[in-house]
Amino acid sequence: MGFDLNRVIRGRVWKFGDSIETDAINPYYRYPTMEELKQHTMEAYRPEFPLQVKSGDIMVAGRNFGCGSSRPGLVLREVGVAAIVAESVSRLFLRNSISRAIPIFVAPGVTGIVEDGETLEVDYPQGVVHNPASGKSVTVRKFPPMIEQIFECGGLPEFARERYLREAALGKRPKA
Repeated sequence: MGFDLNRVIRGRVWKFGDSIETDAINPYYRYPTMEELKQHTMEAYRPEFPLQVKSGDIMVAGRNFGCGSSRPGLVLREVGVAAIVAESVSRLFLRNSISRAIPIFVAPGVTGIVEDGETLEVDYPQGVVHNPASGKSVTVRKFPPMIEQIFECGGLPEFARERYLREAALGKRPKA
């Protein structure tokens, strides 16, 4: 059960600014269960977000998305966010998102081509993020092939498991 990078993701935009902290994305210190987290994610920035976000919506953010701690953004997937597109992403948050196959993309200039509530298309295979209403587009950074494989497998644990089984089937001694 992986994430298909070879499809166009189209959804309604929730637009955020710079330096969105993991404490707001995943405030687990106050809300220990996923059901509670879903009711409070991002409310520090947009109180209406947990009440109005719909499956298929896209988050657009400025620079340094996911700064702060090492908390992953699993709750965003749980509330239905189809993709996160940001000007830049904290390295740790990006790595954690990739390891969990949370669709996150870096597209410098994205905040300048779309407004809150508009529709955005993320066409990863073509390497563009496009606003159909305005016709404006920006380039989305591509991942190295191994990262794409991690997404396809559904995350790093699944990728490692598949690689281990594949090598074992070939009679190779699997690498740790």
